[in-house]
Amino acid sequence: RDLLLSRPILLFFAFFLLSAMAGSAIQAFSITVLGKLWGTPIAVASLALTGYMAGATAGTLVGGWYVDRYQKHMAFVVVLTVFAAALLLALGMVPMPEVLLPIVAGIAGLAMGSSRTPRDVMLKEASPPGQMGKVFGFVSSGLPLGGAITPVPFGVLIDIGLAWMVLPAAAGLLLLSLLCQGGAQGAAKRARGALPVAAE
Repeated sequence: RDLLLSRPILLFFAFFLLSAMAGSAIQAFSITVLGKLWGTPIAVASLALTGYMAGATAGTLVGGWYVDRYQKHMAFVVVLTVFAAALLLALGMVPMPEVLLPIVAGIAGLAMGSSRTPRDVMLKEASPPGQMGKVFGFVSSGLPLGGAITPVPFGVLIDIGLAWMVLPAAAGLLLLSLLCQGGAQGAAKRARGALPVAAE
């Protein structure tokens, strides 16, 4: 219990929760939002969502390739998450030709997907020996929880005529999740550094 309620693990949980909320908002409402904001036909908006999902799937492979070859996982996650958030802002605030929507959405998905594998590796590194299953189970519960609580507030935004806020809010959740990730990483490093002192 003390482990799961420790600062680094709770911050990892918040990171998973917020990133899941952002992804759920995109998957559930991007077609509606694009239609309301720019009059995007359903077929084109659906293609944009497909591009996002395909990019996210391919991104997990890119992230795995990166993790096997390089050690700067946090920097990789930061760059990709900020880039993905910027693309989501562009989709929600900048009019663009319909032909570009699937491309921009696909690149955003690729960036988000690529950040997932390093995220999991960093969580593994933060887990004490013999506790990885417990930690992964607890932190991963943030994913379905984030997906479950997202539809109501974002649906309300659309119902009250604030559809323009959905994609910027998703981008904001991504950036907020990044703060949690950085805090978790720092807290985990401090905890590991304190272990030898505690052992003495």
